[in-house]
Amino acid sequence: MKKFLCIGLCGILTVAMLSGCSKQEGGNKSSSTVKLGEYKGITYTPMSTEVTDEDVDAEVQALLDRYPTLTSVDRAAELGDTVNIDYVGKLDGEAFDGGSASGTDLELGSGMFIDGFEDGLVGASKGDKLNLNLTFPDPYTNNPDLAGKEVVFEVTVNDVKESSPAELNEEFLASYTEYTSVDEFMDNTRKQLEEYVRSQAESQKQYDIFTKVMENSEINVSDEDVQAYYEELYDTYKKQAEAIGIELETMIGYYGMDLATFEEQMKLQAEEATKQDAVAREIAAKENITVEDTDREALAESFGYDTVETMEEDAGADMVESYILMDKVLDFLVANAVAE
Repeated sequence: MKKFLCIGLCGILTVAMLSGCSKQEGGNKSSSTVKLGEYKGITYTPMSTEVTDEDVDAEVQALLDRYPTLTSVDRAAELGDTVNIDYVGKLDGEAFDGGSASGTDLELGSGMFIDGFEDGLVGASKGDKLNLNLTFPDPYTNNPDLAGKEVVFEVTVNDVKESSPAELNEEFLASYTEYTSVDEFMDNTRKQLEEYVRSQAESQKQYDIFTKVMENSEINVSDEDVQAYYEELYDTYKKQAEAIGIELETMIGYYGMDLATFEEQMKLQAEEATKQDAVAREIAAKENITVEDTDREALAESFGYDTVETMEEDAGADMVESYILMDKVLDFLVANAVAE
């Protein structure tokens, strides 16, 4: 499956705005205006790309912490233990959708279940059967029909497991990675970190330079342009929710956000994105930066599309055009910037 292209295409700036994702096409069809200040010779401070042994060790330790060794114990469960459970959630005596599972591992204290569920299993032992009388939070975005409802979870404890730190050895690597050699794994971890740090440094450089260019410019964006960005941004997230089979409100609820807060943030992002796009287009016009067929072909290949036409059908020709233009403007600004 192709990447969700609008999100991927619009991620070039680390400000995480949908720069360039408007429905405008080409030159100055927007009613927004820009008076550019200095945009060549912008100074920036390069981000360090050094990767130390401590950095590598921390990355390895994070992996080990993610997969601790679990050992069955013959005692009551404590916070931090992992219990393997079967459970059935009932509302008014009837099992409700999504409230039942078998053979589930649950770390007590992880906060993965609603309040009271994990605490109710502290002190339980293998073979115990419990009824947990709980109340769903209100609001409850995962399933609004359950918000504030009193339910009963019938739980069977299949096992109680104690966790201990994992050890980096060939057995661990065989279970959780594609490597069999510790030395090979350590070498690859360093290489991946170095690549990540270089990428972060490049993104930070682009961000710092473009931010200064924005600050140097006088930008006046129209309400119509901002609204166009907002509608496209909103539609992008709706499509993302539809692609995974859920409502938009449910999806944003996973991030602890209600719909009103989400919409307010989208409006702010749309305004900033409109300004960024206007500045990029003005620079492109002054420096004769254009989008060529070879640029489209390279982008299609990088996103795994067989043809440019397929990519443009998926993402929209205007969005593809804007993304490439922003990318080339950023390259131009970086090439003409000065490291301090």
